[in-house]
Parts: sequence; C-alpha cells; structure tokens
Amino acid sequence: MAEILYLDQNAWVSLARGAWDKASYPHDHTRLVKVVEALQQNRFILPLSFANIYETSKINDPVRRANIARTQVTLSKGHVFRGRRRILGDTLNAYLADRFTIPRTPMEEHWFLSDLWFESVADYSPDTFGFRLSQALLEYMRTNSASVLFDYLTANDEDVRLEGVKRFTAGSADLIARIEARRAIAASGSLALRKRAYGAHLMIDELDFILETGRRLGLDWTDVRKIDASLARGIVADVPILATERELAVRLEDQARPIDANDLRDMSAFAIVLSLADIVIGEKPFINLARQARLDKAYGTRLLTSIDEL
Repeated sequence: MAEILYLDQNAWVSLARGAWDKASYPHDHTRLVKVVEALQQNRFILPLSFANIYETSKINDPVRRANIARTQVTLSKGHVFRGRRRILGDTLNAYLADRFTIPRTPMEEHWFLSDLWFESVADYSPDTFGFRLSQALLEYMRTNSASVLFDYLTANDEDVRLEGVKRFTAGSADLIARIEARRAIAASGSLALRKRAYGAHLMIDELDFILETGRRLGLDWTDVRKIDASLARGIVADVPILATERELAVRLEDQARPIDANDLRDMSAFAIVLSLADIVIGEKPFINLARQARLDKAYGTRLLTSIDEL
C-alpha cells in the first residue's frame, strides 16, 4: 500500500530546482529522480497542504512560480490535504462517538484527501463558499485536478493574487501579535502549566463547534456544562489536530526568537498532516519540536529533515 508522504515547501523547492536545471543543481536532480521512481513504483502518495499552495502562489517571479507549480502538480497529481475544519470535524466526531459508545460509519481510506485544491482550505458547499458550482464543473475539476491547480497558481488574475497575499500577510501579523502577547504572560510558567492554558484556549475557541458536533451525534449538549473537565482534557489530548497544535505551540513559544509568519504556516501544516501522513519531511526546527513532543511515537509518523533520508 502506498504511503502518504508530506513535503514542506523547502523540499518542493529542491525538487523544482532539480527539474529546472539538473546541470546547476545535480543533487536536487538526484532527489527528484529518487522521488519520481518511488511514485512510479506506487510507493508514495504526495499530497499538498494549503501552506504549500500559498507559498507557491505568493512567489512574484512568474517563471519561478510556474516551475515550482509544475513540479508540485505533476508529483502530487493535484491531491491535497483537506482543511482544518473538515479534519477536526471528522476526528472529533469519531472520538466522541467512541467515547460515548455511539455507532458510527468507519471513515474511508484517505478520507482526509481531496482532488479539489480549494478544499485544502474548506470543503466546498454553496453555503460555505457563497456561490454554487455545477456538478459538471466539479467533476471536471476532480478529473483534471493537477491542471486546474496549475492554472490557479500560474494564470490567476494578478490583482486577485496580490490582494490574497496582502490579506493573508495582514492576518498573520495580527495573529503573531496576539501570540506574542500571550507568550509574554505565560513565559514564567512551567511546560505543564502552559499546556493546560493552551488546551483551555483551544477548547474556548472551538467550543461552539464541539457542542454542535455532540448534538449531531444525539448527545444532550445544550450548553458547556454538559462537558465535564475529564472530557475537555480528553478532547484536547486525544483529537490529533488539537493535540498536535498544543504540543508544537507551547514548545515554539518556549524559544527565545520571535515567532514569524513561516512558523504559522509550518504550524498549520504540521497540525493537520502529522497524524495523517506516514512520512513528514520538514525543516529541522519544526521536526525537532515534533520529536521533543514525541508526536512521531504518538502517531507512528517518520519525521525526516531531507529527501536524502528516504
């Protein structure tokens, strides 16, 4: 069975260099050949995350952006990890159903992957997106997912692309400011105390969603008092996307350096993929944080810092 392999953006940049100019980048070309041969042997599925797509879309040089995009869509075949809300919803639903012994339908293999690139942000529905796409168009996009994603990354309206980058940058700056403010308050606390505090923060942020998920399962969750302390701790500790975010966040905030936008993108990607991928290749700082938190042991995920280690 093919394994799920996740590459962070630096690994994709290396593969794209190897595709673009093997004479100038022979080591990168060797890596590319290694990955292509493994894909031809059906050893791996290579989905993209929203962080990968965003990092490529924000490249201003159209030639470089097209080169990386071509490498990504060719090797990924347009497969993407679904967005945070869908993955949180499905794993939370499974956790609560099992905790309260409620029968549920087993999740399909690779339920967390989509052939629609925009579902790396949110699953499509007319209500969520604010407009309706015909079934014929959706089927075309699924059938031609790689070329549709390539067109988005390379042929999108330039003003729209720049505005999207501008808004994402502004949102990231606002989030970093709030993180740094909380970081200053909690700086003197122990790791255990900060984990409890961050877990409470996650529960507060997701409380309405958690209550609604419980109600859909038939639980009599009319208000927050229905969730006792033990269940609240279990949700944060046992639902992978929440547990991973908490473990990485408290360790990231422990570091002396300022947090930047790259950290946010790595955090968003790792929180989603760490429990779902068989192998994750990322930069050494985040891989080390994940190893410190023993997330590789918790989810049986191989954590590597280079394609060379495959």
